[in-house]
Amino acid sequence: MIKEITKLSIQNADIGFNLKKGTKELLQNINISAEKGELIALIGINGSGKSTLLRTIIGLQELLSGEIKIDGKNNSEYTKIESAKKIAFVSSEIIQTKYLKVKDIVALGRYPHQTFSNQNSEKDKKIIESALETVGMSDFKERLITEISDGERQKIMTARALAQETDIILLDEPAAFLDLENKFSLYKILSQTAQNLNKTIIFSTHDLNIALKYCDKVWLIKDKKIYEGSPEDLFLRGMLQNIFSDKHVFFNSDTFEYSVKFNRKFPINVINSSQSVKLEKVIINALQRKGFYESDSEKSKSLEIINNNKFIIKNYENRFEYTGIYELIKKLTEID
Repeated sequence: MIKEITKLSIQNADIGFNLKKGTKELLQNINISAEKGELIALIGINGSGKSTLLRTIIGLQELLSGEIKIDGKNNSEYTKIESAKKIAFVSSEIIQTKYLKVKDIVALGRYPHQTFSNQNSEKDKKIIESALETVGMSDFKERLITEISDGERQKIMTARALAQETDIILLDEPAAFLDLENKFSLYKILSQTAQNLNKTIIFSTHDLNIALKYCDKVWLIKDKKIYEGSPEDLFLRGMLQNIFSDKHVFFNSDTFEYSVKFNRKFPINVINSSQSVKLEKVIINALQRKGFYESDSEKSKSLEIINNNKFIIKNYENRFEYTGIYELIKKLTEID
């Protein structure tokens, strides 16, 4: 017998809103699935339906048509408590609750597993401690929720979802308020949690370059459809290259991340006398940001890279020497 690994499936589904004047469809005829141990990134432009999809899966919005199944059973057939034992949700909204401590917020995740006579058991306390430790917030447990930053609150809400001990966790923009270091840290935590605890974790995000480094699968929303596959699958199908309408944003297949295409305005001849490929790449990056592009035309300015602290600009009969990249680039943009 083949072991059941599919935790969530969405079949022939239309996602959107029922309004007084009719129905607004955001997603049409969706057929996607999520398995155990998978970290899935939900991506798409603003207004494409990412949050609406997550809220529909959790049951906060009505499904327009089709089916959403958890463990092979239609999610509408679960009671609220049964559903809360199956799936947890972390909203992008900042909680405004006052007077509660961090540990109290995380403890709310234990409610589906508790009865009136059995609350705050030793097992509950250990699970809460473990969840806080997983997101790196153990030292904050005694603080009031109003005494921590928005980014720290998002980590606490993630800990609450972990404490809920569900097989499926949905997160809506979980890293929206985090700095770069903590974004990488959170995605690493989610990846390890999915893999080590065999959970299905689905998160919406605009941090594409980070998400693509960690996720097992992508759900890409485009033109009211969802395309799924590994980041590499979607790249080979030409999907990652066409997310944005702005042609200055492109997908770099060499680095497997999104980058910006700068305008080519000023030709320059770069001579690397330092023999350092790394230093040359750093200089080229600075030049491209200001619109310079490499050219060996006789009419071009020339830039000779001597070492980390010596750069020489030659323009006709003029010669300028600089020791820092900031001064170098500034001078290049000033001279004719």
